[in-house]
Amino acid sequence: MAQSGDQGAFTELVRRYSPRLRGVLFRITRNPETTHDALQDALLRAWQNIDRFQARSSFFTWITRIAINEAYRTIRRNEGAGALPLDDAIGERIPGWGDRPEEVFESHEFLAAIEAALGRLPIAYREVVVLRDVEGLSTAEASDALGIEERALKSRLHRGRMALRRELDVFFAPE
Repeated sequence: MAQSGDQGAFTELVRRYSPRLRGVLFRITRNPETTHDALQDALLRAWQNIDRFQARSSFFTWITRIAINEAYRTIRRNEGAGALPLDDAIGERIPGWGDRPEEVFESHEFLAAIEAALGRLPIAYREVVVLRDVEGLSTAEASDALGIEERALKSRLHRGRMALRRELDVFFAPE
């Protein structure tokens, strides 16, 4: 068991979760080098603190929180930190998308547009959208991973989704 210091068990957990963590971190940092540095730092910190894992949440949730914290440290160390911009159009009504065929969702252009739009989101919105909508964590798991209350997570998720919707509206506009 990893918590008792079994390095093999921890290595198995790292093997299992590293690809998923790398995806989360890249979608947040938008930089391969920052992602790599943050992932390495997170894995080291997780190993050093494995005895503190209390299984109140899943191991993935616990290590994701460590990884996101390390991503912020790495960003501050490498790129400097700035204030997170807030969405100016919080109360703006978003027009409906209508019923377009499924092929829109499967197109490479659309997938690339989603990735680009995610990258333009303020990091506070990006991280919740990635955890909830890309990684599929529950609201409770995502709020635990980010260390924020569920209602704050829901608010950020709504704002992030609305910002993504505005960005992607061009794919759903009537022809």
